Amino acid sequence: MMWLRKSKKGFTLIELMVVVAIIGVLALLGLRLYTGQQAKAKEAIVKANAGTVQTLIQSELADGPVDHTEAVSVAAAAGLRNPFAGTPMEADDFLVEHNTPAVTDTNREGDIHINVIESGVHFEVQGYGLGGIPIPEILTARR
Repeated sequence: MMWLRKSKKGFTLIELMVVVAIIGVLALLGLRLYTGQQAKAKEAIVKANAGTVQTLIQSELADGPVDHTEAVSVAAAAGLRNPFAGTPMEADDFLVEHNTPAVTDTNREGDIHINVIESGVHFEVQGYGLGGIPIPEILTARR
């Protein structure tokens, strides 16, 4: 008659609900940290892209003067990708201006700003981060 006795082993519904709630809170915290790290990683890629463009322009300047169209063609030929859009960067993703500082523009996330300080001999390169905010590091390429 031992098999007729009910077993008192196991968890109550309240205990299971508390455990599920704790797991849910921990998952939410982890998700927030993960998305923050994703944004930081994308901005790091933009900084690396700006560094690549600066290095390419600097190497072209070693051979002789470079005008703004050459600077854009060299940058576009590098095969860089925009981390925010996930698309290859083309010539229109490289904003080229003459002596104009970068401004916030939400349509420019991940793009590169090439500022021509002195035509053919001095350029500044800056990337656009999340929300189109210019990344503070300005890289210089000069002859």
